[in-house]
This record gives sequence, structure tokens and C-alpha cells, in this order.
Amino acid sequence: MEGKLRAGTAKVDITPAVGTELCGHFRSDLKSNGIHSNLYARVLLLDDSRSKAVLVACDLLGVSSTLVASTRERITELTGIDGRNVMISCTHTHSGPGSMSLRVVGKPDEAYQDQLEKKIAGAVYLASNNMKESSIGLGVGTGELAANRRVEWPDGSVRFDWLDPNVPPEKPIDKELKVLTVKDVNMKPTAVLINFACHPVTMGGKAFNLISSDFPGVATTLIEKVKGEETTAFFFNGAYADTHPRKDLVPGYNYSSQIKGDELTKTLGTLLEAAALKLSETTLTNPNVTIEMSSEFVRAPLEKLPTEEEIRDRMPKDRQIYEELTKAKAPSRDWWWLKQGLDWYEYLLDAYEKGKHFATFEDLEVQAIRIGDIYMVGLPGEVFSQIGLRIKSRARELGAGKVLVSALTNGNPGYIPAEEDYAIAPIGKRGYEMEGSYMLYGRPLVGPGTATLMIDTTLRLIRSLQRNEQA
Repeated sequence: MEGKLRAGTAKVDITPAVGTELCGHFRSDLKSNGIHSNLYARVLLLDDSRSKAVLVACDLLGVSSTLVASTRERITELTGIDGRNVMISCTHTHSGPGSMSLRVVGKPDEAYQDQLEKKIAGAVYLASNNMKESSIGLGVGTGELAANRRVEWPDGSVRFDWLDPNVPPEKPIDKELKVLTVKDVNMKPTAVLINFACHPVTMGGKAFNLISSDFPGVATTLIEKVKGEETTAFFFNGAYADTHPRKDLVPGYNYSSQIKGDELTKTLGTLLEAAALKLSETTLTNPNVTIEMSSEFVRAPLEKLPTEEEIRDRMPKDRQIYEELTKAKAPSRDWWWLKQGLDWYEYLLDAYEKGKHFATFEDLEVQAIRIGDIYMVGLPGEVFSQIGLRIKSRARELGAGKVLVSALTNGNPGYIPAEEDYAIAPIGKRGYEMEGSYMLYGRPLVGPGTATLMIDTTLRLIRSLQRNEQA
């Protein structure tokens, strides 16, 4: 049974004060020293007269599942909308405040997080008072804007980024660009939602300590300028975790040649905006759709952390190697992560002495929203490309060809590797995402089997939503 769609949008400023610590990069000074672009929480509320769905996109590195839960409660108190119908995603800009818990690369800002909950809930309330008869449609294209950053080097290790900035690796990633467009009864766009997979890490040089929404902010701001104040543009990042922006998009670009530091930011954002707007302009929309959503928690195994005895046995050897390398003035790439590992061991020892017990499993939410024949899938964490590709491939086998995968949704437990990445290289050589990131998150990496659980759960949710639509 089809319904008559109504939709509302809202956009609230969530930019922190200058001087706030930035979160997500190794900066010699974490304090922000200016604003490159404001940060926003954007809301799209859809209503088919029987069900409501709320899509929230925040210009932030990530948020915890705890914050998602408390924000959903605030939304329910303000609007009466069931919190289970709310999907909260983050763009993953590395130039924002401490919106989640991390180590070394920025402290969590609890005062900011409390205000964030209120602002997101307030934005949903604004959207609920801005409902209009609407239609919705999906445009599909491709974007040659990113490349896989996990490269197998000659020594058999997997390393961060590629050898030559002008020759991107050919390892497969999800290059699909999907644009969801909502129009009012006069066929004017009220929402343009971009779904594309790429790590927002383009700010550098003199712009490195500026608050910024990175290239997603450039793209969404340009769309809003072109289409006018009645249009709200969104960016929902895809399975982006093992991708980087293509540096060859800016002729002669490399990290040392940056002048202002946002050259790649502007180029990537402008190219994405142009491609997305072209798709949006040619998308047919339908006012008669039904909305339904479902979610399920998967119990993800966590990799084992070293015991106190193992740490005390390993630390003297690692410290000796570290001291020898620094005394010999070896390049930082030879000793920097060794130092991070020693700091991590100190962190664990302190935690053990205080009686802390690290979990061996974690419950992660997988969410799916059906909007007519369009499926919006929300996955927590920094999801590897192959996970998104496999979800889409298997969904097509079920007859669901219009699937948007949104990573970093409803929580951020860290990186979610594809199954094959656990065995791609020996332990110790598996690359930053698998052997360095968990130190920054201050928690174990999810273990083998997690990707399979998430993929299978997603397909089960899609099948269930399909059956309910046909009933």
C-alpha cells in the first residue's frame, strides 16, 4: 500500500568556539585557531502518514552509541517520534571537536557533546514543524574521486597511503555516487542527499588547525547556494575507511606543496557537488511511497589485548629499539609508531592497575530504512570498502538495486575491516587501520567475523522489509 509522502528539513549550526581542541589528526598543537567552514547537523524527516523516518547528518568525526541513545530519547520527548526510527550519521571530518572518545589525537569534549544532543533534537523538532507534501527519487552515477589507501609494500607489509601521489592504486573501492532528492509540490528540491565513500582528510598546511567540514562541507554548501535557501544538502559517507581522496585531482599536488592547505578540499568538494547536482537535476521523484525501518544488534567479537605479563615482557625490547632509532636520528616513520605502541602499553598497564576489564564482545547496531524501493542502510564504525560492495551486490540478487550504505552511523566502535584484511599480512604488518587505530580509540579492534555478521544482518533486514512491502 502506497502512502502520500511529506517531508521536512532543518539545519543547525554545531560549530565549536575557536580554541577548542580538534579531534582526528596528529597535531603538534590540538587547539583550533580559526574557522575554515562551519559545522552543521542536518535533518531530513520523512512521513508517509503511518511511519516516520529521521535521517541526521553531522559534520563530525563520529559520535558514540551512548550519545545516539540519549539523543534519540531527547527526540522522542520533543516530538513523540520513536527513537528507533532515527538514524544519526557523521561525515567523519578530521577537523572538528571531540565529539567522541579518543586518545592522543584529541580529548572528548563532554560539554560539547551535551549541547550536541540538544541541538540535534532541536533540529528534528524544527523539521517536524516544517513538513510539506513531497516526492522522492534516487539518482545513480560514479565518482572517480577516491582511491584505496591500503597498499602492499615491497617488504610484504600493508601501509597507509600509496607510494606515488600521482598514481592511485587500482585496488577496488566503492565508486558509486547515489543522490537522494526530495522535491515539494512545485518540483523544487528541498533535500539533496549525497551518498559517496571517501575519507575526509584533505585539510593541511596553513589550514591544518582550522575548524572545517572538509570536502563534504564544500559540496553541501555549494548545492545550497546554487539551489537556494529552501534546499538542504546532506552528505552520508559510504564504506570509506580504506579510502583516501585522490591527490592527483590537483595537478602537482602533494602534502609539502600546499600553500593554503585546502586546495584538495575545494577541488574535491566542487567536483562532488557538480556530479551530485547533475544527478539530482535529472532524477524522477515519486510522491507515493511507504516508509518502514528495522534494526538489529550484532554481537561483534573483539580482538584480544595483551596481558599485563605480555606487556611487561615486551616493553623493554621495544623501548631499547626506540632509543636506538632516535639516537641514530632515524626517520620518524621508523620509530613513530613504536613510540605510540609504548604509550599504549602504559595506558593498558594503568587501566589494569585500576581494575579495568576490557570487553571481549560489543553489540553494534545495524539499521535499515525502506523508502519505497530505496533502502538506506546504517552501519556503525569506519567500514571497509568491500563490506559496502558486498552488501550492494547481494542486495541486487534479492531485487533491491537501490541501496545506500552509510558508515559511521549510530555509533563509532572504530574500524570494521573486511574479512580478508585480517589475513592480508602477518600480525605486525597489517597496516594502520588494523594495528594502530585501536590505540587511538583506546579499545580493542573488532575481530574476524564482524564483517560477515554485519553483512548477513543487513541482508536479513532488507529481506524482511521487502516482505512487509509486498504483504
